[in-house]
Amino acid sequence: MALKDVLDDMIREMRIGGKMDEMKVRKYWHELMGTYITNHTTRIFYKQGKLFVYLESSALKQELYLARTKIIANLNERLQEDLIQELIIR
Repeated sequence: MALKDVLDDMIREMRIGGKMDEMKVRKYWHELMGTYITNHTTRIFYKQGKLFVYLESSALKQELYLARTKIIANLNERLQEDLIQELIIR
């Protein structure tokens, strides 16, 4: 059994996989969206395929809402798996 398989089993048994996914999603959100959007993001969390993003600016909310399909695709590409099914902007 490979070390990766052992670690994957441990993560699954300890039920920390969701938190690890959330950490990866947060990291890539900040990398992909840049400083301006990151500075206007007040809260971000991932749960069961949904990425919830809270923003300060109404105009920015509208812009990201219109680009949400592309944002999801870019994040999933960076994550190398289809973790994000839906992007909820508030």
